[in-house]
Amino acid sequence: MFPVNIVSGLAALYIIIRAVFPSHFGWTVKIPIIIILVAAAMKFQLIHLLGGPQFFAPKIPGFVTAVAGVLYISVYILFFLLLIKDLVYLPCFLFGVRFSQGYINLSLTVIALLVGLLGLYNALKAPYVKEYKVSLPNLPPEAKGLRVAVVADIHADRLTKKRSVDKIVELTLSAKPDVIVMPGDFADGEVEDVGQELKSLKKLQAPLGVFAVSGNHEYYNGWEDWKPYLESLGLPILENGNKEIVKGLFIAGIPDLAANHFGGVKPNIDKALEGTDGKCVILLGHKPTYRPEAKAKGVALLVSGHTHGGMVWGLHKIVERFNCGAVSGLYYNEDGTAIFVTNGASLWNGFPTRLGIPAEIPILVLE
Repeated sequence: MFPVNIVSGLAALYIIIRAVFPSHFGWTVKIPIIIILVAAAMKFQLIHLLGGPQFFAPKIPGFVTAVAGVLYISVYILFFLLLIKDLVYLPCFLFGVRFSQGYINLSLTVIALLVGLLGLYNALKAPYVKEYKVSLPNLPPEAKGLRVAVVADIHADRLTKKRSVDKIVELTLSAKPDVIVMPGDFADGEVEDVGQELKSLKKLQAPLGVFAVSGNHEYYNGWEDWKPYLESLGLPILENGNKEIVKGLFIAGIPDLAANHFGGVKPNIDKALEGTDGKCVILLGHKPTYRPEAKAKGVALLVSGHTHGGMVWGLHKIVERFNCGAVSGLYYNEDGTAIFVTNGASLWNGFPTRLGIPAEIPILVLE
């Protein structure tokens, strides 16, 4: 997280230099503001220090995580607003036009905080159920019109609790899917801490089955405990395996790449696709970075999560660059194979915001 701290630290420094120092407030007001800005910018480090060794699952109240997230995103928003204001002000200054910046800076600060709160509100909202028509090569006639629900990135923790998970389950079942796939990141925390928040996943049922794979966050918090717990909820974990759900249509699964560093079954796409030669395969892989390998193996459809759609419109273009050009929605390769990346059904406590990119439960209708 060091590069992230550098970027957020520079954003806070710009705000301090361009808005806090020039303000008419006394130092009794300026110093607390500066402390809040620095603390917000260093959010990840502070939460790590205060919340215990589990960086992605801090043992602090959910509302503290939410407040820290709002302040963190507000720092970035205010930085960009001040930068735009300064770019507009520069030519005015050069041509001798002067205007008071104090009230403008204050107004921009209020706007940044309101947008940060809006992002949190959007992130906490229940996901949308949205249908996507997906055309697949070699799809057997019996599978035409099949409805595949994708439930990913629940991230159950001290912020996303049982009530939110219950709603996700309710919305998924209301869409009447033929099969349910879950490409990882079920929780942030150890089973003993947050496992109870996921108990309603036991209600997830579909005529052709429910299938899941690991996400990177399960490895951060003990995959050796999470795997049997998820299976006890009736979620078969596909670790380099597959199952034929309709004659000629297979669901295959591959572990997350985090298994290479945190233990567990290592990802092996060849093993995951054993016995599927020439058949239509839907491969579950948590990260879109499996895209080149899946394409090379002729996988009809790779279903991933992980990106949360980029969370903020505009930011999604940056996230896209680090995920093989796939961040949200359906993408077709030149050979007709495809990858689908869901926005995720919930939020991540490290960046609890959504602006222009809502949470979703996609229903993939196969053609």
